[in-house]
Amino acid sequence: MASQYTLDVVTPERIMLSDQVVSTVAPGYEGQLGILAGHAPLMTELVPGEVRVTLADGRTTSHIIISGGFMEVTAERTTILADFAERIDEIDITRAEADLAVARQMLAEADAGSAQAAEAKQALAHAETRIRASRNA
Repeated sequence: MASQYTLDVVTPERIMLSDQVVSTVAPGYEGQLGILAGHAPLMTELVPGEVRVTLADGRTTSHIIISGGFMEVTAERTTILADFAERIDEIDITRAEADLAVARQMLAEADAGSAQAAEAKQALAHAETRIRASRNA
């Protein structure tokens, strides 16, 4: 069995990463998902959070923040499709804090259980993840 596989992290604007890796940990809907070469086929929803990757050369890249999306896994390739993704060094902390304030306001004004409340919760989680990751970098 191969010990590495191809990982693609893609947004509508760009390809964030396309490289040989030995492991990926992604924020799944029901918890963190760990992927190694030869993983069983899988298609799952991702939530806002940090994608941690160990490249084939042994370097760890753990600084890709996604807004959520989907992940498809085959034995040879993993593809993460995210609406938005950025590396920690790209995060504008002032902008992230402003986005957090907007998300909190949206949530306060939304009816419980509505589509707007769900959107606000996702925006809130994404902003909190960006701030936390930026401060821990």
